[in-house]
Amino acid sequence: MLKIISLFLTAFIILSCTSNRKISKPKENVFHYALIAKVPSLDPGFTTDLYSALVQSLVYESLYEYHPFRRPFEMIPLIAESLPEWSKDRKKMTIKIKKGIHFADDACFPDGKGREVVASDVVYMMERISSKKKISPLYSTFEDKVVGIKDFYEGKATNISGIKTNGPYSITFELTKSLPRFDLNFTSVSLGILPKECVEKYGDDFSHHPVGTGAYIITEANLSHKIVAVKNPNYTHQVFPNGYSFQFDGFVDPKDSGKKLPFVDKVVLDVIEESQPRWLKFLSGELDVLTIPKDNLSSALPNGQLSDDLTKRGVVLQKQPLADVTTIFFNMEDSVWGKKKELRRAFALALDVPKIIEIQYSGQAVPAHSLIDPSMYGYDAKFRSKWVERNLDLAKKLLADAGYPEGKGLPPVVLPSMAGTQDRQFDELLTKQLAQVGIVLDAEAMTWPEMMERKNKKSFVAIGMGFSSSVPDVEDMLSIVHSKYVTPGPNNANYKNPLIDKLSDEIETMDNSPNRMAKIRKLIEILDDDLPYIPLTHRIGNQLVQPWVKNNIYNDSYDIGRLMKYRKVEFGEEKNETKGQKK
Repeated sequence: MLKIISLFLTAFIILSCTSNRKISKPKENVFHYALIAKVPSLDPGFTTDLYSALVQSLVYESLYEYHPFRRPFEMIPLIAESLPEWSKDRKKMTIKIKKGIHFADDACFPDGKGREVVASDVVYMMERISSKKKISPLYSTFEDKVVGIKDFYEGKATNISGIKTNGPYSITFELTKSLPRFDLNFTSVSLGILPKECVEKYGDDFSHHPVGTGAYIITEANLSHKIVAVKNPNYTHQVFPNGYSFQFDGFVDPKDSGKKLPFVDKVVLDVIEESQPRWLKFLSGELDVLTIPKDNLSSALPNGQLSDDLTKRGVVLQKQPLADVTTIFFNMEDSVWGKKKELRRAFALALDVPKIIEIQYSGQAVPAHSLIDPSMYGYDAKFRSKWVERNLDLAKKLLADAGYPEGKGLPPVVLPSMAGTQDRQFDELLTKQLAQVGIVLDAEAMTWPEMMERKNKKSFVAIGMGFSSSVPDVEDMLSIVHSKYVTPGPNNANYKNPLIDKLSDEIETMDNSPNRMAKIRKLIEILDDDLPYIPLTHRIGNQLVQPWVKNNIYNDSYDIGRLMKYRKVEFGEEKNETKGQKK
């Protein structure tokens, strides 16, 4: 009770007193942002979490990216010179590399000057994530898709026969089957191009000393507290793109078209795990962009509109559905919860999703019925999960059918969880809801890296986690349900179902069509029956942007790093002064 009251009072006092505060433009061309969790690693080949990717995308570039302003999403060349050239059977893909792209200067190079990127760097990146010496979670993505990659992984070959260079600036991938969207993999920062000599020079420390072709260079890498990146002076291969859609009018300055990137000289990322300090720093002008904390939504957006105080400051509200789904997933190798679907169904039926949305997300989310979010091809707005509506009587019956009447004898659900205020509130809410049917939740607070370690060691019963789309297609979701992607791959639930595997394999080889949609529908029906993942919500993003930050493309957390090169900070002169009386 005391904790809730203190949070309420803090928000009231801050909003009451800031109307008399003088807010000026920053004195330096620096962008400040808060990370809500510690970063596990800056090595793109061995991480798949959002917080690592956010920082890595400042430094590393993949062969392709998505156009920042066009919707629907459009893949465009980045390190590649052009879009891929495909054979008629879609089993061979050739990519040409831009000439003149250099790695950032670093002591790992003989003269300290970053050398030019060539096709063999792409080969090295693929061989590195396919080595058995250090298992990468990315390998399973390619294991049965690239000719010869499995022989290389198992040590039967010294190279991947299906990846060949055609001179210094061209590379060809030979695939085991027709894969129309295989090239979408190369929009991910996890497949960022990196130099072999730097990996070999720094060894284990490479995870703290990234070297890439991106717009920024990391100069301080305290992954638990603070990360600093400065403009890469050698970044010359990209300019601000021409043209943008109507939805970005007023946010993007067309005068920047054709100008060299990046615009900001320095990026400072502070790890601030608690939501209230982040809120305070934004109000004081110390952070440039902020996702509104749950406990401050009602004061920041009274009646759904930006508050008068924030409006007077010139703060911009950006609101948009996120390309994500929040879930609770089970360790399907657990001897109890992973073996009986009746228990997982009872768990789902005990949850009050509308109440979770009201309390945990302050109404800024909608119920999810499957793992496919609305931004993906394959999303079916008509599909309804059998377990999304709360039904305590049926939940209790299912517990009894599973041999645990009223939950008697049922082992607790061990749930690794982050230690922030909002996470603790969520755990308390789940604990109360589940207790009403006899399910005991044992939430264990820890840091994000510790949570990832528990997940990777399969030392949990269930975990609550959100998944963001990296590509606008259902194939992004298939990676978390196919058995070939179990830990250390992205199938965090360690779920195995031959029918799901068969459907997934068929779906990824098909062109978009009604037949493909029908197979996707069948797949989500099977997942809804097995319930390894309980879909909870699709969130609505609410971000605040300071008035001195320009080119305000909406971006969720993952895209902060990827789109950083396009942002501008107006600095060096007074911006405005809000007026009013202190209450």
